[in-house]
Amino acid sequence: MDWKYKHFNQERVFPASRDLVFEAARTFMAESLGWQVRETPGGLSAQGYSFTHHAIANLHLQSAAAALSESETRVTVELLVERVGWRGFMLVDVGGYYNIQIRKWLDGIQWSLQQTLTGSHDESTNPLVLAQNKPSAYIFNGCLVFIVVTFGLYFIVTFISAWVGLLTGNLFLLGRGSLTIHGMWARVLSALILMFIAFLGWRIKQQSAGRPTA
Repeated sequence: MDWKYKHFNQERVFPASRDLVFEAARTFMAESLGWQVRETPGGLSAQGYSFTHHAIANLHLQSAAAALSESETRVTVELLVERVGWRGFMLVDVGGYYNIQIRKWLDGIQWSLQQTLTGSHDESTNPLVLAQNKPSAYIFNGCLVFIVVTFGLYFIVTFISAWVGLLTGNLFLLGRGSLTIHGMWARVLSALILMFIAFLGWRIKQQSAGRPTA
């Protein structure tokens, strides 16, 4: 298991040549997302932030494969998201957020390709703009905020309980089946919890210090 990055993968075939798809992908990732894009031997690599986590999207473009015609290009997206962000540690992709984002990006590449082929510049049809205006997007974002706030409150309660457990030898763990531990084991477990929280805080601080300043 990769403890630094969480990995996501998706692919899609576009009905256009590799050069056209390449330009569409680069335009969308740089202009619509505002990510830093560089060319790689296999396609593109883009870096930016998604839901407070630093991420790297590697786009591999393949054309004229056995299953494709010369006018088709397969785009494979490999997204690496750093697990540690300023909002905490990501163990799982809550609500499938990043998989949904990749689908939006692929839709965005299709939109950018269509803009190039038709010569249009209608930003209102950008999938990112459409998604932001959908009621379902507000509901989804609201659920994400609720989940983040819930985890934040649980984190604070656990932090306070660990300090109390370390000082008094009585550790209360909140959960579906709340548990109270007494004595030496309470102090040992409290110390481990505090060490883990300190490690997360140190990692978040390191990530914040390493962010590029624009």
